[in-house]
Amino acid sequence: MVAPGEIDWDTDVVADLAESYESLVRSLQRTEGFSLFFVRCVPGDQADLVQLLQADLPNLHMQRLELTEELVDGNLYQRVTTLPDVAEIDVLFISGLEKSFDPYVKSGYGGQGDYYKRDTVPRVLGHLNLQRERFRDDFPFCFVFFLSAFGIKYIARRAPDFFDWRSGIFEFIPDAETVRKLTQELYGDYREYLTWSHSQRMDCIRDIQGILEEDQQTPDQQASLWWEKGNILAADQNYEAAIASYDRAVEVKLDYHEAWYNRGILLDNLGRYEEAITSYDKAVEIKPDKHKAWNNRGISLNNLGRYEEAIASYDKAVEIKPDYHEAWYNRGISLDDLGRYEEAIASYDKAVEVKPDYHEAWYNRGILLNDLGHYGEAIASYDKAVEIKPDKHEAWNNRGISLKNLGRYEEAIASYDKAVEVKPDYHEAWNNRGISLKNLGRYEEAIASYDKAVEVKPDKHEAWNNRGSSLANLGRYEEAIASYEKALEFKPDYYRAWDNRGDVLKDLERYEEAIASYDRAIEINPEYQFPWESRGFALMQLMQFEAAHESFDRAIFLKPDDATAHYNKACCYGLQKNIDLAIETLQYAITLDSENRELAKTDSDFDGIRESDRFRELIDD
Repeated sequence: MVAPGEIDWDTDVVADLAESYESLVRSLQRTEGFSLFFVRCVPGDQADLVQLLQADLPNLHMQRLELTEELVDGNLYQRVTTLPDVAEIDVLFISGLEKSFDPYVKSGYGGQGDYYKRDTVPRVLGHLNLQRERFRDDFPFCFVFFLSAFGIKYIARRAPDFFDWRSGIFEFIPDAETVRKLTQELYGDYREYLTWSHSQRMDCIRDIQGILEEDQQTPDQQASLWWEKGNILAADQNYEAAIASYDRAVEVKLDYHEAWYNRGILLDNLGRYEEAITSYDKAVEIKPDKHKAWNNRGISLNNLGRYEEAIASYDKAVEIKPDYHEAWYNRGISLDDLGRYEEAIASYDKAVEVKPDYHEAWYNRGILLNDLGHYGEAIASYDKAVEIKPDKHEAWNNRGISLKNLGRYEEAIASYDKAVEVKPDYHEAWNNRGISLKNLGRYEEAIASYDKAVEVKPDKHEAWNNRGSSLANLGRYEEAIASYEKALEFKPDYYRAWDNRGDVLKDLERYEEAIASYDRAIEINPEYQFPWESRGFALMQLMQFEAAHESFDRAIFLKPDDATAHYNKACCYGLQKNIDLAIETLQYAITLDSENRELAKTDSDFDGIRESDRFRELIDD
């Protein structure tokens, strides 16, 4: 037995197992009343040790108490009182005490001074300390705590007053071969770790920490254990602690490329992209053909907006492994971000060539084809995506957009219906469905679809705006204005809603209000042509002809071939009875759109010049 206060944890170790065992036997034989022993041994040896002691000390009544989970309340006293025949016990073996240390240990770290996550003593140790007299008076037998090397060190550093009790420490230190076998037994599979509960992961981490503290560890074994611990912590989403474990792994074994790689993944997950790239750089420096590291390095570079460098990294990945579909896919994303759409499509093509059921690549390919105006090809790409993954609601929605762009509104609606069937709260699809219904003149149904969109997402300003347009088409102008105002409540700088609101006010002949609404649209986006044109029309109705001309001129400047703006400008000249400019402007409007000739035949704005021979000649042509 080693006396308290005389422990040198690095050098004062009893190496002879037989000697340790005999010392423990002698101590148990002569112990009377309450006492406290700590036995350092690996978990697999605990049952064997108890069996030996029972055989060698048959006169002592022994029991085991296995703590299978943390003592949240810290009340070990209560657990002991409920044991059967507690009055008959001579020796009580307790295992699992370390489970109650977990919330207080800084996982992923090690070394003196780094054992703590909080400044408080674990509740179970504090409770034991406060109840020491009750333990002494009520339990006149020997408590034997089985602990790992880590557990004993933790108590010695965190609660050294325990050794003021009538206590002893006995160490059963495994040899190098046992340590090697125990280390190998702790190797696992990350995918399996993902299926474990938090408690299972913590149990395994505790076992790893116990073996890490054992002597006879080789550097390779230590590095592997730190790596394994990092993997378990990563599965538990404790990324900072996992990174610290990988740091310990590469500290022990600098060329441990797997640890550098995993470390990079977690740094990327935390948004620490520069550090992630440095970690991947170390991985590929050690193992240049590590294609996954090149791919992930590209992802971090892409996240930083360094797209060209990302593409170069993906190129390295597919150079090493030409059938690496993930890298081809990610390469496509970076090319897309650079606006190099054709090259991006070619990269997605490579991804689906390698992996034909890669629905993400088919989906992204469809988006780019739609953006390039290749709507038919985009639909075919979305069809592949939903064939592979029928519940891919985004693909059904985007398929609908491409069909709408081709004017195939009924089919588009059917596609949106599939999207909301899969995801009933998919507000984008409800909004898009409304647009196609409006294009078919089915305004009531369109409004119902927009209502679903804003029911799911009350602040969806686009849906409120579109709803207003359908209400306006039904002549329900006041409701339309209210809908536009809801859009502007959520997005005050939504110039399209200001423009649309102005149009309804203009239709209601509330020209001053309409002009104010157009002015807001223009203030937000001076390059938006439509409010300039509508503003000019409203000013014309108020007989403010010079201001109207200025507005029409601005609209024409923004869109020189806008026949409507030229026609309205001609109307304005007609109201002013300026025959020359009215005819000149109208003639140009007719050149842009021959329908304007028919409009002019009955338009009262030209009544003041209708008797002009030149006017009659123009409209009768």
